[in-house]
Amino acid sequence: MRYRSAALGLAVAALAAVGLTAPASARTTESSAVAATKVVTSAIKWGQNGDIAVPRSYVGDSKLELAVFRPSNGTWYIRGWTNIKFGQAGDIPVPADYNGDGRAELAVFRPSNGYWYIRGVGQFVWGRAGDVPAASNYVGDSRAEAAVWRPSVGRWFIRGAAQISWGANGDIPAPADYVGDSHSDLAVFRPSLGRWFIRGASQISWGVKGDVPVPANFVGSAKAELTVFRRGAWFTRGGSTLTWGQNGDRAYPGNYAGTTATDHTVWRPSNGTWYLRYVVTVNPPKPPPPPPTRPGCDPSYPTVCIKPPPPDLDCPQIPYRNFRVVGADPHRFDADNDGIGCES
Repeated sequence: MRYRSAALGLAVAALAAVGLTAPASARTTESSAVAATKVVTSAIKWGQNGDIAVPRSYVGDSKLELAVFRPSNGTWYIRGWTNIKFGQAGDIPVPADYNGDGRAELAVFRPSNGYWYIRGVGQFVWGRAGDVPAASNYVGDSRAEAAVWRPSVGRWFIRGAAQISWGANGDIPAPADYVGDSHSDLAVFRPSLGRWFIRGASQISWGVKGDVPVPANFVGSAKAELTVFRRGAWFTRGGSTLTWGQNGDRAYPGNYAGTTATDHTVWRPSNGTWYLRYVVTVNPPKPPPPPPTRPGCDPSYPTVCIKPPPPDLDCPQIPYRNFRVVGADPHRFDADNDGIGCES
């Protein structure tokens, strides 16, 4: 199972912050990866500076749609959808699957009054100004719970669950499924130390000051690997280091291509462009069909017609030269085994 916390990208954006009129265009390039795969990259303009990126599976097909929330007008721009106004200036977008139908609902957290507004679900108070929203599936019931992390006291408030102290002021909340049990674990990344604190696990040093945590299942282990994004470079614990992006980009790993792998994706606020990198499977070409059999002709010589022995023939006894030889070569026309018979 691939995992990408619905809370994490928005938590980072919330800590940092707390004209889509033309069709989007894409440019695709390809390069060779391994025998049966290839790396595909795309650049897609969707959004503008000041937007908050909110890629989610809004359709419910397991793929993430490119999407942004524009705080200036409270409008959601989801690629392939009609623009939807839901929210207002100052709101923090918190889209997630709150009802368990496999699709993310549009939702915002309003710090000014502590309200959550979930389109099609309802509204309720959960949190206050200064809290960092961190909705995710903490219970394991296939839907997200509303939750906030309060930096001032290092405490988690998960709706329907008990309060839990985990973290300290200055930490970045990074809930994800680190164990592989299909629900999110409480976790924080401490930039000052480059250290991860995962509840129920040992502390792990992975990263340096200034890194952004982006845990995701890059290795294919059915659980999230510790990963940090550093000025365009991705560092995955237990995996490889990859450069994809540049300083100022926002990293949003996830399944954009509909494959079985997590894709490296960044959104560049300066130009409103998404840069996607994903690996797709390439079906090897089918082998050429065998040459048709011709009555009385030996199949070792597919481009000419030479009868099989007996008698055993030599090159001077036939009119052909420099013809293709495959298989048994009963007449031994290809003396040097280079695939060419009776070379002149």
